[in-house]
Amino acid sequence: TGRGGVSVLQHVATQSKVQNHACGQAGSKFKVAVQGIGNVGYWFAKIAQEAGFEIVAISDSKGAIMGKIEDVKAVKEYKEKTGSVVGFPGTKSITNQELLTADCDVLVPAALENVITAENADKIKAKIIVEMANGPTTPEADEILNKKGILVVPDILANSGGVTVSFFEWLQNLEGQRWTEEKVNRELEMKMREAFERVWETKEKFQVDLRTAAYILAVEKIASAGKEEKFKG
Repeated sequence: TGRGGVSVLQHVATQSKVQNHACGQAGSKFKVAVQGIGNVGYWFAKIAQEAGFEIVAISDSKGAIMGKIEDVKAVKEYKEKTGSVVGFPGTKSITNQELLTADCDVLVPAALENVITAENADKIKAKIIVEMANGPTTPEADEILNKKGILVVPDILANSGGVTVSFFEWLQNLEGQRWTEEKVNRELEMKMREAFERVWETKEKFQVDLRTAAYILAVEKIASAGKEEKFKG
């Protein structure tokens, strides 16, 4: 799931409009704040860091840290040893609410649902939100974010990497194959790129936000499948 989310973020970052909007100048690193250091948040942060993104904040259920986080793996090990990321050397301790409104380019809610609300949406400084948790943004907050011009990569797209790889597992069992890790990652990257491109094209075509674009594509697929079944009948 985390790897798929990073793949989508990388494709978002290639859009010139987004690059200028988020970082001010092409080539500068995107500063990323990740809420959550569980299976999704940790792997997103680790893989994003390896891909060249700068992790500036990360949290767990007990609190958050902000600062120059050079090694996400070390933060994870610190949490396992002490029970929390809070107090990690060289960082400032903040609350989870403060993380959501931290000074960053990319905000990644990767823990709980409904954490971005009408009460805090207007305070968010990030220019891109990648929804790695399920339903982290309330409908009211979504409207505020869209009005502010914040690009929200919806959960239906951002965190679909996990179920995509589950599909790969089913496919391997069906065909009696065993893929290498490299092949799985390669196939995942291809699927995430294709999905992102279709959603982005739909966004541009109908001049809507990415969430609406993803829903449009989903409805079109269901309608198309329904027609095929009707013809078969």
